[in-house]
Amino acid sequence: MCRVPSLPLARNILAKHALDAGATHLFWLDSDLVFEKPEDPNEALRLLYLCDAPIVAGLYRAKQKVGFNYAAWVKVEGGYAPIREWSGNYIRVDVTGLGCCLMKREVFEKVPKPWFKWVVEEAPSEDFAFFEKCREAGYEVRIFTEVRLSHIGALKVLSDGSVSTLDV
Repeated sequence: MCRVPSLPLARNILAKHALDAGATHLFWLDSDLVFEKPEDPNEALRLLYLCDAPIVAGLYRAKQKVGFNYAAWVKVEGGYAPIREWSGNYIRVDVTGLGCCLMKREVFEKVPKPWFKWVVEEAPSEDFAFFEKCREAGYEVRIFTEVRLSHIGALKVLSDGSVSTLDV
């Protein structure tokens, strides 16, 4: 029987292997994201790298049942609020998703292990928990809005020919 590790465990294993191999950066990219701008993934990664930030992510919409918020939030009393407006192309947020995120090695050297661990009562998701640990370690989370992605999912074609998205 093949046992697949949980996502937090898998991410910890991947990060450790990358660091052990001497990686200077770790790039996280979810399989359900498609580059819009630039369309070439290599160019998008180059743009994120040129930001020379410890943590920088591309801009995409969060998957959620209601609304079309970006995967970018700021901490507010009682939780988190999605960003809706910003100025410039390099913005600071408190948390984002790991859907398209480039991080320098130093982040993993400074943030305490386990890097990825989610306690439901403490954070809305594993990504939120990770970025909170990064902020506690003194890192800012940035989004470079010149790298934009589409968040895709399966479609359901109904018997009447209409199309709807599957529930998140």
